[in-house]
Amino acid sequence: MKTKRFLCLALVAALATSSLVGCSQEETGGTSSAADAASAAAGSKADSDADGGSAPEVSHDEEVTFEIYDVAANYQGEQIGWYGKVLKDTFNIKLNIIAPQVSGDANSLYQTRTASGNLGDIVILDNADMQDCIDSGLIMDISDIIYNYEHLAEYKEQIDQFNQSMSVVEGGAIYAIPCNMNNNGPSAYVAETAFSAPRVPWDYFEGLGCPELATTDDLLNMLVDMLEAHPTNEAGDKAYGISMWKDWDTNYSENAALLTYWFGQQVKDSVLVGYDNSIVPLTDTEGGYYKALQFLFKANQLGIMDPDSATQDWTTVCDSKMKQKRVYLFWYNWQNGFWNTPEHGESRENYMYVPVDELVYYQQADSYYGDGRVWGVGSSVDETKKLRIMEYLDWLASPEGLDYQHVSLEGFIYTVNDDGTYTLTKEGQDRFTTTIEVPEEYGGGSWSDGNNQVNQWIVGSAATNPNTGESYDPSLWASSIEMNLTATTNEWMEKYNAENEVKYLEGTDQLKMVANINIPLATDSTDIALIRSQCGTLIKDTSWQMVFAADEAEFNSLWDNMMTQLEGLGWSTLTEYDTEKYQPLIDARIAAAE
Repeated sequence: MKTKRFLCLALVAALATSSLVGCSQEETGGTSSAADAASAAAGSKADSDADGGSAPEVSHDEEVTFEIYDVAANYQGEQIGWYGKVLKDTFNIKLNIIAPQVSGDANSLYQTRTASGNLGDIVILDNADMQDCIDSGLIMDISDIIYNYEHLAEYKEQIDQFNQSMSVVEGGAIYAIPCNMNNNGPSAYVAETAFSAPRVPWDYFEGLGCPELATTDDLLNMLVDMLEAHPTNEAGDKAYGISMWKDWDTNYSENAALLTYWFGQQVKDSVLVGYDNSIVPLTDTEGGYYKALQFLFKANQLGIMDPDSATQDWTTVCDSKMKQKRVYLFWYNWQNGFWNTPEHGESRENYMYVPVDELVYYQQADSYYGDGRVWGVGSSVDETKKLRIMEYLDWLASPEGLDYQHVSLEGFIYTVNDDGTYTLTKEGQDRFTTTIEVPEEYGGGSWSDGNNQVNQWIVGSAATNPNTGESYDPSLWASSIEMNLTATTNEWMEKYNAENEVKYLEGTDQLKMVANINIPLATDSTDIALIRSQCGTLIKDTSWQMVFAADEAEFNSLWDNMMTQLEGLGWSTLTEYDTEKYQPLIDARIAAAE
């Protein structure tokens, strides 16, 4: 772990910005006591009060609808249910979510709305698109007012750093608020699980004798044995070793991209960025993407791949398979939440990490400076709506707003302990695994339908809540950790002599932590955008064909044909461009490690 000072120096070196505000502030390195957190929050507020005045008061007499253009959303339309009621009761506002990834044609929607001069009242965009939209006059400069809001002002260092590093921003202007910032310091990683790693049902794994797995081939063979022993779930529904989904795909298979973390790399457009600061083309046959496709192909050859993978979406596989214990390998850490509960833990059924000796895991530190997406206010909003929006954005960064976003409803999903910390209720424990009906007093409907459909946050769940001294993430509360000390975790800890998955991987030197650098990157020219689109479609389609290839000869033939076509489409030009594009990221990481 590196200090905050080093990362600040790295960002200065990489971006040639002025010295960053607050670089001498002490890093917390994770959760702190409630008193320390409250003291730090008070200090931040004092600093912000010196920078700006008081936030203007606004009237809530008139109901207002905010139209949010949101690249992170998996839902389009009005925010309903319990979260919609919270917003209505608190601010008399409604949210109308425009979700390009569920619109059917994300690029067309983006082009149409930008051409109209009004992308949205609030926009949530990837960094590069935000730069383009600022340059096109679609985003409002909020520097005159943002630090009058006490909760946004607490993240002044991160907000200033990002805006000062943007090529189209001058004179202290503030257009963008980074997503998923936190207050723990840039080198902290507070989770107990890696972002991506193999996890299987503990009862089934232990039933096989906890076999030692040296390679991913061993992992696949273990899944074959697991399916032979348990071909269905308890309800008699057919189970699979692996199940995939297609709707997250961009210019490659997202499932394969999630598996590149196992091989020490992360997909960045047309290249793979390694924990060792290397940059290689996505199509490198020694790289993680090719290895991931081989792994998935072998799974299908062994008969353990879900045949519906190429046609189902995330919601389908989540609801009908993951939540029903019909998929035996999880790799994305969010998947745990769709099955793991204290009850399943006591019955030894929770999904747990299984060691695979040959793997090293690429892991980014928590996103102190943001995660590659940003919030902005549309330039078309009038002054009255601007103030209503700013009030809402400040609330999103407040402990109250963050409790609603990352935890949910007090009294229904969680309760407050005598010492001010929180404990999940039974409904809170089950909210991701089953359908929870919300009482009418909270808005009615199902909990998941009413959950925050914006699916993006100004402050991430890793941040420390100053009111509790614990993370907003319920899985990291002391009460949750104690609750989850079940038969499963106790047996796992005894077997592997580690407190949790992250501690185990740190002990074996398989968790390769990299600084989480958030900087604006070069945007595509028209020519590069065309090459990227054409190559991306080819890679994505061929990847799925390779997973389901009839045999190894067809697998290799598909790859070779793809490579030939890619070169004709300008692949080498694209990878050269992306290598140069991501070099500043590598330079910042190298500086942070010095």
